Amino acid sequence: MIIKAIENLFIVRKDSYPQQIDTQNMYNVVKLPLTTDIIKSHLDGFITIGCWQTDPLTKKVKWVCFDFDGIVEEEFEKAKKLFYKLKGKGFNPLMEFSGRRGYHIWLFVEPVDMSIARQFVLEVSKDENVSDVYPKSDKLNGEGYGFQVKLPLGIHRVFMQRSFLFDENLKPLSQKEGEEFLIELNIKTRDKIIITNIKSFVGD
Repeated sequence: MIIKAIENLFIVRKDSYPQQIDTQNMYNVVKLPLTTDIIKSHLDGFITIGCWQTDPLTKKVKWVCFDFDGIVEEEFEKAKKLFYKLKGKGFNPLMEFSGRRGYHIWLFVEPVDMSIARQFVLEVSKDENVSDVYPKSDKLNGEGYGFQVKLPLGIHRVFMQRSFLFDENLKPLSQKEGEEFLIELNIKTRDKIIITNIKSFVGD
């Protein structure tokens, strides 16, 4: 069930996947099908993979991500602030320790054009001291793979720390609890990102 939840929440294409290079904060594009065994190897800690953000056919995304990277204690406070801001606006954010020195906040959304998602993350993150946002641009460039973020619940190949999730009250979850949390999250309705949502952040 956890594999299916991950596919539904994070995966937009299965013809290839980014895999982190051991001891490096870099990824190779593996031009082979993304299988359930590959995802399981990630969860088991044998390899670490990322997930592409944009569907190359529709140019739509089904998640956005806010990245906080720096001094862990300081980044937690920044991420927590945005987490509760999003919840206060009626969204259902997921917060994750990245396994390195920071945090990711994910929002799972009904498929939306990449340009609208970009507008949304920029407006939401304004004045929030976010290190990076995904999507990073309005359209796909280069070979059309777009941007990727490390898939949660894996091990960072440089720091060799496993990422972990937080519950709705920001309580850290174990690997098993995190998997169960994603399974439950997959059942919930996806958030909507529309122009009215974007405009609601203006002036915050």
